[in-house]
Amino acid sequence: MLKRSSVSFLGSTLLLTVILTTSLYAQDSRPQGGTLVLSDFSETDNLNTILVQDTYAVHLGALIFNSLIKFNEKYEAVPDLAESWQVSAGGLVWDFKIKKGVLFHNGKELTAADAAFTYNSIINPRVNSPHALLYDMVKSFKAAGRYVFRVELNEPYSPLIFIMDQHILPAHLLEQSETAMYDFGKNPVGSGPFEFSEWKNGEIILLANDHYFEGRPNLDRVILKSFASRLSAWSALMQGKVDVVSDLDFEDFRIIKDDPRFKTYDYLSFFYYTILFNLEDSLFADKDLRRALDLAIDRGDIVEKALKGCGIPTTGPFRPGTWTYNNNVTSQRYNPKEAARLLKELGWQDSDGDRILDKEGEKLYFTLLVDKGDSLKEQAAKRIRWQLFLQGIEVKVEFLEPADLFEKQLFPGNFQAVLLQFNIGIGPDRRISFFWHSNSMGRSNLARYSNREVDRLIERGRIEADLRVRKQIYHNIHELIAGDRPALFLFFRRKFLGVSAKFNGIKASEQVFYHSIREWYIEE
Repeated sequence: MLKRSSVSFLGSTLLLTVILTTSLYAQDSRPQGGTLVLSDFSETDNLNTILVQDTYAVHLGALIFNSLIKFNEKYEAVPDLAESWQVSAGGLVWDFKIKKGVLFHNGKELTAADAAFTYNSIINPRVNSPHALLYDMVKSFKAAGRYVFRVELNEPYSPLIFIMDQHILPAHLLEQSETAMYDFGKNPVGSGPFEFSEWKNGEIILLANDHYFEGRPNLDRVILKSFASRLSAWSALMQGKVDVVSDLDFEDFRIIKDDPRFKTYDYLSFFYYTILFNLEDSLFADKDLRRALDLAIDRGDIVEKALKGCGIPTTGPFRPGTWTYNNNVTSQRYNPKEAARLLKELGWQDSDGDRILDKEGEKLYFTLLVDKGDSLKEQAAKRIRWQLFLQGIEVKVEFLEPADLFEKQLFPGNFQAVLLQFNIGIGPDRRISFFWHSNSMGRSNLARYSNREVDRLIERGRIEADLRVRKQIYHNIHELIAGDRPALFLFFRRKFLGVSAKFNGIKASEQVFYHSIREWYIEE
């Protein structure tokens, strides 16, 4: 068998077996003991991560549960519960070999049957999992042996490995009743490095799993506290009431950056920010108008003024610096003169001298929706409104509660434009399909965007085995979406992290931070 990186893809004629080995965590001289107090800004009423996908549950889920695979700092899939996987020559069958001897917190061994139960629950319409749409290419999930979990596909899907990171649940506790799914989230049982202990007064307490298959964690306890805002979490960090704030405001980060009581880190977020248009709105159905608006937006100014320089402008729905991002897309460059020329060509002019362009008695005006309480978006919206006003475009910024924004405005299509962030995720297909494929219109494709060539390329990218070809496919997708402008792609922001200086073993990148907590230790 040939050892390969987990980002290798199936060949066209040969059976490719991916074997990835990982050494068990060797207990060394690192001291054990102590408590880590985490903070979060969201809340949940359930820790069953096949039912919910909020950050609160996902972060704790990385400590309570295991997945078949997880991701390293290079965004590569590496073993977690699966010690290896292999793909059939035609790409229709994936077999994951489960590690032997992995125990749930109640002492029951985790097997392929638990993986099959978990994934079948996700696609069960009665369970109503938010992850179900990810697996529309799957024919079946099943145990092909006690330690072999098999995925059979209706068609080849090269990026499958990037969506095989769901937390594995214990079938023996859940298979008798679908109603048990929700109750399980109140008192979860996983196989992870920490066991659920109690949940009271807004705090969740986890205890070290002495029988964890990769070795007992160094820390004895992890406590998660929920806060209403970053400011209140930062205040608790300064007072020593919490040990970690994973998303500091920049000014708070700057205050503690050189304070020896803390360790600080920053990294590029997975979220890209956009002005998303409703393409069914009569104003934004005009592609040339969208182009004029794009030329009028100064992304560098937004990053400098709204983000204090802590971000990177972007031209499309991929993360700068990754293999999917097309550096040759330059059509989003700020060009106010060209914007003015194009608007004039489209018939917009200031006929009454009020500094707002008009045409056929109608002002060039639209409403931009923003979710209330997001200070970054508020500052970005101010810059956008000013930049467009300089071009004779009037923008009304309307702030809404997040629930109302989505349920009453975005999902029903009752909006013109919205300042919104999208999660790019690890693998390129899972998000690009959600947000930009026409099959997702009326659901996650909020812009109601449809381009047959983009659809074709997305579908081709799912089955293409050659990474070089896939790279070109995604570069073409980037170029086409950027040219169509269903949204004005603005920037990725940097995230700032503060940790009490007494902790060591930290890996500060978004995809590995919570997984690394098992290796943290305190050295007074």
